Order: sequence, then C-alpha cells, then structure tokens
Amino acid sequence: MRQGNIIGKRIRLVRELRRWTQQQFAQKLRDAGHEVSRDIVARWELCETPVTDTRLLGIATVLRVSVLDLFPSRGRGRPRIF
Repeated sequence: MRQGNIIGKRIRLVRELRRWTQQQFAQKLRDAGHEVSRDIVARWELCETPVTDTRLLGIATVLRVSVLDLFPSRGRGRPRIF
C-alpha cells in the first residue's frame, strides 16, 4: 500500500490563500534551498507523495504558518496565516 501524506489539503489551502500558483510556490521553495518542482507540489496537494520532515519545515516557513497549521484540524478552523 502506498503511503502519501495528511497535509496536502492544508498546503493547498494556504497556498491558495496566498494567491500563489503551484509554480510560484515551487519557485519560492527552490529560492529557500529546496529542490521542488510544480509536479511535486501537485503530488503533495493530492496527498500522493510523502513530505519529509525537512521539507515540512521548509513548506511551513515559505507559507509563513506553523507546522501544526499544516496538519488537519480538529475544530481549529482555517490556518492562521501571517
């Protein structure tokens, strides 16, 4: 059984709140030192590809949210973006 991730939907939500395309988000991650393509971003958002711990930190940093904001909420509502 293939394991994906549980944060893809939240990555997409925050990216869209920032009004970034997948390509723009991938570029921002590359600028921060992560080798990421638009295709990888798409696979994360579809929960098809695992996200490593170092990439998780990079994603949260680039999106300017806490790591916890990327995990599915239990009554927390939308992530706090700043």
